[in-house]
Amino acid sequence: MQRCRVLVINDYPHMGGAEVVYQQSAELLGTLPGVEVERFDNSQFSARSTMLSRSWNLIAARALEKALYRFRPHRLMVHNYHNVLSPSILAVIARHQRRLGYLAYHTCHDYHLVYYNPSLQYFDKDKHPIILPLDMLRTRAAFMLRPTPKGFMHDMMTKAWWHAVRAAYQPAQVFDKILCPGPFMEEALHRVDIQNTVIVHNPSAVPVSMPPVTVRDKERFNLAFVGRISPEKGLLQFLQICEATGFERINCIGVYGDGPDRETIERRYASLIAERKLILFGTMPQQQLFPAMREFADAVVVPSVGAENAPLVVIEGAMLGLPVLIRDGGAMASTAESVGNKVKFKFDPDSLKRALGELAIHLADEHRQYNVEEYLPEHYARRLAEIMHIGERPTASAPSRRRARYADNPRPAR
Repeated sequence: MQRCRVLVINDYPHMGGAEVVYQQSAELLGTLPGVEVERFDNSQFSARSTMLSRSWNLIAARALEKALYRFRPHRLMVHNYHNVLSPSILAVIARHQRRLGYLAYHTCHDYHLVYYNPSLQYFDKDKHPIILPLDMLRTRAAFMLRPTPKGFMHDMMTKAWWHAVRAAYQPAQVFDKILCPGPFMEEALHRVDIQNTVIVHNPSAVPVSMPPVTVRDKERFNLAFVGRISPEKGLLQFLQICEATGFERINCIGVYGDGPDRETIERRYASLIAERKLILFGTMPQQQLFPAMREFADAVVVPSVGAENAPLVVIEGAMLGLPVLIRDGGAMASTAESVGNKVKFKFDPDSLKRALGELAIHLADEHRQYNVEEYLPEHYARRLAEIMHIGERPTASAPSRRRARYADNPRPAR
């Protein structure tokens, strides 16, 4: 096999689901014969995170440029970049592509390529987040909506910067292929005329599929929430509708994670915590988390208020044999539907009651199966090798006119 050097790029080394996939992709690519992998993230340079640096990070761009000429990769795999690394790295990637001869790929973990808000949300007059329907992309109505809750001027600056970056650096021309974790993301990209896409399901952090949990004649269930305790994850809203139902058919909610909303939850729901109807287990390493989930939970709950994008907890739940009680909206519901462990609900008490009744029927079916083959780590590694042409002679295709223009530009434009 032809030797191949791959540089894997992401904003942060560790934080959320995107960072888990970033680390997994680097590790799995490194297991392929003849492949040498390096990582590049904000741990490799020193810079304060400010509004200016998040808009255009010259320090990150220069650090990436040095990494490119030191490592001389044949392939780039870019995960998230729009937070810390910023769009400044797009100029670096495109400008040096012809000289170094690499192919560049990008995994879309959120919706920053299709809308001003990377969670595919807008906010109403009361600052409540609402998922933007895909039909509204690239319409005048979408432009008139508020993608941030921070006021009119911040809103207009966000939109202006978003359009300026896309006019200067079109991702469809910077990247040879854009990897989508599911069909919902691919459809969103096609709606904004980004066509060089391919579906690659994110790998499960649970390496082996377990038989589905079967529960019969059980009136009340234990639900596990796994993830960051923050506004976009919807835990507060879910607790509110559980309270409105009097916790009907819910024995206990176990929360595995931490975040900015934890203090609010501890204060507001102190009585539930005292009654052990709500247990805050905190953050756990994966080798401890997954056995704990399997032992405690009858189902996983995913109440995110954003559109999400193939949330890993849906797949991890299926690999552990657990169904997912999931809010009906965005890519998260379609992911659970394709896997087969989905029970949908909406944010109202009656919908939650119906969903818990469906959950009881689902759990009692001892013949049910979950479709997780495409999420196994070894399948993900094979797909990356196939799409990125790893093992073939590492020569890139002829650069587009836009790439040629970057190649002649000695410095990234500010």
